[in-house]
Amino acid sequence: MPRIKKLLVLAVATAIALSTLALTASAESERTYEVTVTNLTTGQIMTPYVVATHDDSYRLFGRGLYASAGLQQVAENGDVPVLVAELAANPAVNDVQVAAPAAGPPVFPGQSVSAVVEASTTSRYLSVAGMLICTNDGFGGVSSVKLPEVSKTVYAYAWDAGTEINTESYADLVPPCDGSGLSGMTNPALAEGATVHRHQGILGGADLDPVVHGWTGAVLKIEIELIH
Repeated sequence: MPRIKKLLVLAVATAIALSTLALTASAESERTYEVTVTNLTTGQIMTPYVVATHDDSYRLFGRGLYASAGLQQVAENGDVPVLVAELAANPAVNDVQVAAPAAGPPVFPGQSVSAVVEASTTSRYLSVAGMLICTNDGFGGVSSVKLPEVSKTVYAYAWDAGTEINTESYADLVPPCDGSGLSGMTNPALAEGATVHRHQGILGGADLDPVVHGWTGAVLKIEIELIH
């Protein structure tokens, strides 16, 4: 049955609660990092970012791999809590947090948000993901970046979850892309059944304008700094 897409403010509030209650640093944690994520686009608003540390057995996403249920929910519906809960339940994950604006979502072009995460002796990798809201199932993120000894900056590109056809129609997008504040619908008829791949960008076939909603190059800058 069709699923009403959740409003981002409620979703992020739930996600932050989940990240606090479901996963805290373990006793073996040795390092604390501040992760700052900047939206590099000029016209794409984004959800807050899910930030996780984990061991080398886990991959949040990868080219040619199917998106998990949690990643699909972020990429299609901006449903951050589902991915947070999925990560919290995975034994390969050490810590998961949400990098969100103090005033609440979304993350606007040029805006930076931060989260503090713990990394144990066996969890030396970082993954980040957040939805490009004016897309059907696009997200920006990195998977399995090696945590630095001191600091590191990486850039993330736009990915397509491969789960929904890119109609570029407001009826199929989450707010606030349509400007109405009303929820769009996930239409089962749009299910794509493909694997994760690099996003082709905004083509302008329906309601989205490539000049306004498009991007070139990386969509995120991710700065990782060791605190202690």
